[in-house]
This record gives sequence, C-alpha cells and structure tokens, in this order.
Amino acid sequence: MGTRRLNMGISAAVLATVGAVFFAGAASAADPAEVVVAAYGGSFQDAQTKAFFESYAKATGAKVIGTTGTGYAKVKAMVASGTITWDVVSADAAAYENEAKDDLLQPLDYSIIKADGIPAEFRKKYGVGYMTFAENMAWNKDKFPNGLTPAQFFDPKVKARRVLPAVPYYNLEFALLADGVKAAGLYPLDVDRALKVINRVKDQIVGFKSPSDIQALIQQGEVDAAFGPGGRISNAIKAGANWTYGWDASVTIVEYWAVVKGAPHAAEAMKFINFAAQPEQQAALSRLISYGPTNVGALKLLDPAVAKDLPGTPENEKFGALLNSKWWNENLESVQTRWNTYIMH
Repeated sequence: MGTRRLNMGISAAVLATVGAVFFAGAASAADPAEVVVAAYGGSFQDAQTKAFFESYAKATGAKVIGTTGTGYAKVKAMVASGTITWDVVSADAAAYENEAKDDLLQPLDYSIIKADGIPAEFRKKYGVGYMTFAENMAWNKDKFPNGLTPAQFFDPKVKARRVLPAVPYYNLEFALLADGVKAAGLYPLDVDRALKVINRVKDQIVGFKSPSDIQALIQQGEVDAAFGPGGRISNAIKAGANWTYGWDASVTIVEYWAVVKGAPHAAEAMKFINFAAQPEQQAALSRLISYGPTNVGALKLLDPAVAKDLPGTPENEKFGALLNSKWWNENLESVQTRWNTYIMH
C-alpha cells in the first residue's frame, strides 16, 4: 500500500500521526531506523502485521515495511544479483535449510536476540524458529457431512474438487501418510510412491496453489476438499465457509525468521527478530491465526481453548508427522525438478 509524498510545509504534529508501518515501495531514505520484512501475504501476513510489524513500530519508532513473495528461489536470485531489498524473511523449515546451505543468509546475533524460551533445536546459526504451523486436510461439511479420511482424499471413487499446495514438501508426506506409511518410517520419502498416490486423483485436482489461493478457493466455494495451512483454513471457516479440518495425516512445520545476506538494515533486523521472538508477540500471533508459538512462555499467555487447537501440541502431533527439514535440505533440488514437471502435465 503506497503513501503520498508529504509536502515540506506539513507541521511536525501532522507528521507524528503518520503510521510507522508501510508496505513495500513506501520507505523514505531519511528514516534512520527501518526494516523490510518479506512474508507470504494474505491472512497470515495480516496477523503478522498486527502481532509484529505494527507493534514493533509502535514500541521503537522504527519503520517496518512489509512485503510479500518470500521463498528460497527469490532469496537466491536476490543475493546472486547483489541487489538486496529485503532484510528479514519468514521461511518455512525446508526453505530455511536450503537458504542456509546456499550461503544466502547471515548469522543471527544472539547477543541481541534473546531467545532462551525457544527450544535449542529451533535456535540455529542463521535462523530462529518463531512459530509452528500445520498443513491439514479439510473438507466442505455440506459435501461430506460424515467427514473425510486421508485415504478417501486420494480415492478416485470419492468425487470432489480438490486443491493441494504448490510445493512438493507437505504434499508428498500427506500422500504417503494417507497411503498407510507410519510417521516414524516416513523418511526417506518414497517420491515415486507419493506421486502415484496423488496421481490417483490428479484429474480431480483444481490446482496446486499458494496458501492464500487455497483459502480463497475454500471461501469462494470452488473446491470441496483441501490440504493446506490450518491457519488459513481456520480463517476461511471464520469468514463463513461451512468447512472443518482434522489432524489425521497432518504435517507440522517450523517457520523461521532469518536475515538475508547483505541486508541493508541488518542491525535493525536483529532488533526486530528479538522483539518478534518474545512470548507476548508470539501469543498475539496465535490469537490472530491458528499457528503455534515456539517460545514456551507464550503458551502460558494463551487461553487453553485457543491453545488446544494449535499445531505443535503433543495431542495434535500424534496424528501426523513433523516435516524433516534436513531431508529436504539434501533433496529439494532434485525433487523440485520432478515436481515441477509432474504438476505441469
């Protein structure tokens, strides 16, 4: 969202009322404290804006510029070109591992980022896990009043307009879990088997879509069954969609904050990540969208009724699997090539 250039004659009192949170393209070079944060857009970024961007701007006076498009390919292209316009990226575990492997990130400064409440396995050299989210299977209750199982999702005899995520990870795990593979034996992934499972219903798949597109298709009544981010599905239900979702064959993922190598506002980026890693901010995000905090202190701040529906809890994790980011770090490039060919034909 752009802002009009302010005339030099506007009073300081009027200037003070201008909001500190701007969207990409609206930054002023005169501002001493600024950070550009790239995320995914949609309802997730709406929640991030309220829980992190606006709160940080209010607390510090810094300007937070929220933009969209985060992803391994875009970060790689940006660093390769030498034109770095992002400071902080929100990256899922698979994207984070590959960005770190390809030397696209810079080390976090844990003298600034106080993350003791976050488990050690999520405090990594180049990123800190700040939330967990799950990809869940969901269905239209009018179409499936008796519910839908993961096996039925991939049963061609069960007629339904389906939608799946655009990326290979999540999908392959979901297909294998639905086909009877146990979570403990999921990795290394049997890619051939997973694609065969998906292929059973490929002619009934509306598309392989982004998280925001999956939510939109649900709300617009253009699909009957979906596998996608639980928070987006929950928001579609809140918006009026007569849908529900379950935890069977769900895939839980950790989302990381990371700083792009060569970020123009690296010092402010570290301060922003410190702010966003704290219990209060993580709890604020969970109240806005059904994603789980990583800071143990955040759970104590949440209503138990909210906490029970969040990913990452032992009660919900037992029905699905945790995405193995190390396996994807080692295999994404080859699998992505196969996946791109598969979904285009």
